[in-house]
Amino acid sequence: MMGNDLLRRGRLLIYAASAALGGAAGSAGRVLSLWTVAPVTTLIIAAACARRKGREAGWLIVCVVALCAGLYLGYARHSEWRGRGGPAGEVSLVGKVEVGCRGGQGDIVDLFKVSEVLEGPAARCGDCYLLRTKGSGSDQPRWGDVLEVRGSLFIFASESAGVGGSLNADEIRVLGRTGNPFLRLALAYRDTLRVQVEGQLKPDVAGLIEGMVLGDYRLLSARDLLAFRVSGLIHLCAASGLNVAILAGFIIWTGRRLRLSRRMILILQVPLLITYALAVGLSVPIQRATVVAVLAVAAFFLGRDFDFLPAMGAAILYLLASDPSAVTGVSFQLCFGAALGMVLLHRPISEFLRAGKSKVLGLLAATLAAQLAVAPLLLYHFGEVSVLAIASNLLVLPLVAPVMALAMFSSLLGVAGLHLAAPLMRAAAVLTSGILVVARTLAAPRWAALRIFPFSAAWMAVYYPALAAAFLAGGRWRRRGRMVLAALIAAALLAGGIFPVKSLGSDGGMRITFIDVGQGDSVLLEAPSGAAVLVDGGIDDNVLAADLRSRGLRYLDAVIVSHPEADHIRGLEAAFDVCGIGLLVHPGTKSGGLAGDLLGRAEEMGVTVKTMRDGDCLRLGELKMTAQGPPVDAPEGEALNEYSLVLRVEGPGFSMLLTGDVEEEGEGMLMQCPEDLRCDILKVPHHGGFSETNDDFFSLVDPKIAVISVGEDNPYGHPSRATIDSLRRGGCSLYRTDLSGDIVIHVVEGGYRVECER
Repeated sequence: MMGNDLLRRGRLLIYAASAALGGAAGSAGRVLSLWTVAPVTTLIIAAACARRKGREAGWLIVCVVALCAGLYLGYARHSEWRGRGGPAGEVSLVGKVEVGCRGGQGDIVDLFKVSEVLEGPAARCGDCYLLRTKGSGSDQPRWGDVLEVRGSLFIFASESAGVGGSLNADEIRVLGRTGNPFLRLALAYRDTLRVQVEGQLKPDVAGLIEGMVLGDYRLLSARDLLAFRVSGLIHLCAASGLNVAILAGFIIWTGRRLRLSRRMILILQVPLLITYALAVGLSVPIQRATVVAVLAVAAFFLGRDFDFLPAMGAAILYLLASDPSAVTGVSFQLCFGAALGMVLLHRPISEFLRAGKSKVLGLLAATLAAQLAVAPLLLYHFGEVSVLAIASNLLVLPLVAPVMALAMFSSLLGVAGLHLAAPLMRAAAVLTSGILVVARTLAAPRWAALRIFPFSAAWMAVYYPALAAAFLAGGRWRRRGRMVLAALIAAALLAGGIFPVKSLGSDGGMRITFIDVGQGDSVLLEAPSGAAVLVDGGIDDNVLAADLRSRGLRYLDAVIVSHPEADHIRGLEAAFDVCGIGLLVHPGTKSGGLAGDLLGRAEEMGVTVKTMRDGDCLRLGELKMTAQGPPVDAPEGEALNEYSLVLRVEGPGFSMLLTGDVEEEGEGMLMQCPEDLRCDILKVPHHGGFSETNDDFFSLVDPKIAVISVGEDNPYGHPSRATIDSLRRGGCSLYRTDLSGDIVIHVVEGGYRVECER
């Protein structure tokens, strides 16, 4: 009976989910889905209608219609961007800065929606681009501003999360400020809160308050962000439905103290919720929660009963209207998964725990409901879920509402110019310090996080039906569901924690992996003793993060930077996110830009930093690494490729030369050194680019195995045919990451065994 009731109440949600799946498939360019899925599904429904009354099977027809509509809308949006990818040259555009932003720490950028194209045929009205500016502070554009922007445009191969390109602004002219009163109030609220916390409170406390209230975690240190992720409290660093619920509750509480009627309280609630949604940048969780809250208010005024399930369906349709591919976003999946878990599972889990009127057990049931709903999604996307999330949330959630209420009220008083704001913010700071203590303490154990990566979607196909049966079904289905659910959870704990899957079948020998990071370099060395060293990280931190997680790595003894160019250094952010790091090594040829960001991250995380130049030596376990470049007197910031950190690595049964991106001058300096360059394994310099000195250099190195780390169809023409011919004349075995993917070299008795991903 419960299942039938949920099906009846949740039909709009099911229709919206069908449209969302169609939108995701269409946005991926799978036009054939429309002509294969729709007819097959129609036949199934026709068969069902032949056996049942049409009225009973009618909702299935609506699902198919919604699926096809989503496919059409998604594919139409995809078609707008097809074939437009790549550099678009100089453009001059007029448009508006959208509410919201993208990026992470140190790289947060605004969104710019084009309303008029003055120059540049590739840009179109209605496009939305990432707007990268050179200004800071008061020079930065504000949400709602109308701008004329002149700069260079790069259009992505396809639209993602509503954004289709990157606009690097050379010149900006403000044509007008926003006239939206809600947005003006929202901006004043953001500015006031920042003034109250930045410079007035400790940086870590200020960073967490801004993260909790505004979803802006730029002030929060990398170490604390890692602690929140591992302890299962990372949701506090993003504005979510919890923020909206706390604000709505605070408005109701204040209205009752002022003896306002319920109708008046609800009338005041809607504009305040909309203003807050604008203030935090209209993130997906905030939009979902705000739509649900506004529908609840509308239901009251219309004299209708409010049901959360159809309201969730309406929220999905609202989000799909602006972005048909929204369902593919991690934020979308997590926020709807957690909300549905709380709504559907809280009551049966409370009954299972016999919570009764116990507030502690009720909070435990709510936390369990949310965690059970999102844990597989976290493992699928990030390969990690906190083991201590339930304990940490039980300790922290009682503090969250007071912190946010005090901070929000303090900011509102600050906007009004009242002096009571400062004491309220100091009170919020005291409670915030307690949250930080809990996160740091529970993140300390090495077993605090469960890791399984890659996590198969097949697990979810079994897990979610078992979860539904365990708490929403009855009789034997409930018993079977709980048995399957318990078995899956036990298997996950064994595979990801107590007895990691990655340890099965490990050969325990020396292993050298040239990771396929596209057009860039990344080499991972794993010694028999367990020592692990990562040299460079490519340009995309998501690619490197996935690779490190798939290998089950939790700790890197050293991260080495050959030179601070984007295709070698930018991806290393992932190493700090995924693994503990003992040492950061760099050549010291540049201290600003990406290198400065990485050194700052190391300082935040408490990682020791070491500079290596010609003659310096580093020993880690069985590995001996000797620098053969750059020269001790290499100038800072000049000819970064030529002054790459060149390492000769020696270990049990192997020798290797890692050459960074040295070119003719760098190869010439190496050949003048007294050290012997001869080795078994060579990382070919500069992605196999042409050099006049290649023949002489390769002759001196005389490798048995040469590996070129290079991206497929890269715009630089790497690797050079002359380089390939020169290596082949030397008689070595040649491998390329663009052709073979990850290249793993196992050191075995008497030689090497090479395994290629493809």
